[in-house]
Amino acid sequence: MSNESKNIEAPLAIVTGAARGIGAAIAQRLSSAGYAVAIWDFNGDGAAATAAELTASGRRAVSAQVDVADESQVKAATQAAEAAFGSPCLLVNNAGIRHREPLETLARASWDREIATNLTGPFVCTQILGGRMLAAGKGAIVNIASMSGSYGQAMRGAYTPSKAGIIGLTSLTAVEWGGRGIRCNAISPGMISTPAHVEAYSNEELKTAREAMVPLGRIGDGAEIADVVAFLASDAARYINGANIPVDGGVTKALLALMPVPTANGEIETTLAQLDLRS
Repeated sequence: MSNESKNIEAPLAIVTGAARGIGAAIAQRLSSAGYAVAIWDFNGDGAAATAAELTASGRRAVSAQVDVADESQVKAATQAAEAAFGSPCLLVNNAGIRHREPLETLARASWDREIATNLTGPFVCTQILGGRMLAAGKGAIVNIASMSGSYGQAMRGAYTPSKAGIIGLTSLTAVEWGGRGIRCNAISPGMISTPAHVEAYSNEELKTAREAMVPLGRIGDGAEIADVVAFLASDAARYINGANIPVDGGVTKALLALMPVPTANGEIETTLAQLDLRS
């Protein structure tokens, strides 16, 4: 675990799944906004590396190897972060895993592991860290969901149900804790380029096909999710509670545009193909 001297004047943010990808981008963005950041990940070496990048530039960070579904590990990491920087005021539940398996052959072990990380973990972190915020009477929680939580995707195993659960957990937390000073919101990323997608997006045909589905005409990146996290955590979002914000370039609003339609000359095309959104 990396550490710095205690600085209780710095607001403390906990970011789970922050060793790389969207989580690392969120940690970096919050750090630049003045937060002390506790970087948690099942990949302890990766979490330490992300924290080291921040501390090397004079920012404040600690790291911990954490299985977010393990209550004892979450409690220990919370105590270590509090020892360094005081009470947390922001929790970002980002940790998640995904298995590509069809429903009819989905192994129970795969289901259990995915639900544990993607849904039970945020519940555990929300209870433990939210308890600190409730005691202080203020705080914010941002849950990273997915467009898969609102729209079914084939071959996603337990991922879609787990992300639907995250959206539900967000609503529950917002309703129960809003009056006690805790705001809770969710972000549903669309197609985002991360280290986990390097191989997929190295296929230019696949990349081009996916970009054609997005009204903005491109794949997003982790920094664009991180900017929305920083906004939701800020006082500028003080009246936003219980929202699920899609950050997807408009792709979920364009789903009906994928429906085949007849053209004037009798051919069948999709609206997206006709619009040539990337022109």
